Amino acid sequence: MSLIENLLAFFIILFAYFAIVMLLHKKGILEKHSISLYGPALLLRTTKGIGFLKKIASRKRFWKAFGSFGVVFCFIMMILMIMLLSFQTWTVMAFTPEQQAAMPGIEFGLVIPGLNPILPLEYIFYIILALIVAVIVHEFSHGILTFASKLKVNSLGILYLIIPLGAFCEPDEEQLRKTKTSNRMRVYAAGPTSNFAVVLVSLLLFSFVFMSAVQPIEGTHVFYVVEDTPADEIGLSSGAVITEINDTKITNLSDFYSVIEYTRAGQNINISYFEQGSIYSTNVTLADRSNYTKNESHENQSFLGIGFNPYGGYVSLLKNPFTYDFPNGLILLYALPFFGYLAGYNPIASPFTDALTITGPLGIIPDNIFWVIVNTLYWIFWLNLAVGLFNVLPIIPLDGGFLFNDAVKAFIKRIKRSVTSEQREKIAKNVSAVISLIVLIIVLFPWLVKYF
Repeated sequence: MSLIENLLAFFIILFAYFAIVMLLHKKGILEKHSISLYGPALLLRTTKGIGFLKKIASRKRFWKAFGSFGVVFCFIMMILMIMLLSFQTWTVMAFTPEQQAAMPGIEFGLVIPGLNPILPLEYIFYIILALIVAVIVHEFSHGILTFASKLKVNSLGILYLIIPLGAFCEPDEEQLRKTKTSNRMRVYAAGPTSNFAVVLVSLLLFSFVFMSAVQPIEGTHVFYVVEDTPADEIGLSSGAVITEINDTKITNLSDFYSVIEYTRAGQNINISYFEQGSIYSTNVTLADRSNYTKNESHENQSFLGIGFNPYGGYVSLLKNPFTYDFPNGLILLYALPFFGYLAGYNPIASPFTDALTITGPLGIIPDNIFWVIVNTLYWIFWLNLAVGLFNVLPIIPLDGGFLFNDAVKAFIKRIKRSVTSEQREKIAKNVSAVISLIVLIIVLFPWLVKYF
């Protein structure tokens, strides 16, 4: 669907949601179930689960060490994110007006399946599950560090608007404000740090457990098929694997070129290929390449009509992104949804998974279940990384914003002890507000520049 159609569908769903919510609110059903309105969203508060978090937080030494590590780690990631965003903004500013007009729009920044082009509706199950994991881990980690710092948690709850937007942990604000700066910073850092921990665990399971069991079928992997070509006539499609031409086995792209080089336009060849779990063998008459390229230098050159997978090495990348041209391997791994949108290629989705076989002990898992697990792990990795990176930004009211604010106050206290706490608070508040505005601008600029 086009952006306009997606927006129309979204607003229809939003209108229906508001109508149902207001009806339930007027009838007192929401209040009966401890649900209150929070702007356009719904807020469910409860004390259930507080005892569970308190029990987890009983290992105070471990959690304080985790929080202290998180403070340092979050500041490192904050600096890296600001550098990356600044470089991105500087690069986009140097673009021509035409290039800026072709930039992705603001819809790419919304975690709404169907509206965001890189989050298609067919992935909605994975996205919602991953989002729930991300927000629960994030918020409950705040609660655990709150208890570990001997502070009070007033309530837990869920915030949702059509879909769950997040869980939350509500500490006693007065206690949090009066506690030591180190305790408060540990609480703030706990959320993003826990998201990054989930990123690492899910990535290790994804790459070293599940994708390590995957092997591509030998042959030339087809990326796309040109319409009205010999390949199209015999039914070749994306994800197919050519395994044999003229009785010569094809194990890779080099073999394909070696065989096709000695054919000519108009020649009839036999070809075998794997597609959707079956091997097919047939004959096909090769076309003249110049008929499709309109280039005279291609005259009499044989043409089958297929494009090859330019991302063939991605199977190796998925197995170990840490050693695949690090850190570019991790960046490419995170960019898979963008390739799915821009190029139509996703190595962990059909039809491209049809050309991959599952080996070893994991081979007993049915293929469809295996790929559901793989996609679930991938989206948990993807969304937790997004939530973690976003939350370390020094923007109030994000965790990074509160961390930065406390760091400014601590810095002022260290260099000028004569400044009163009220003055420190005011200076830090003003500095944080300015930094928040600057960072917000560089975050939004690449998405909004096309509309200027």
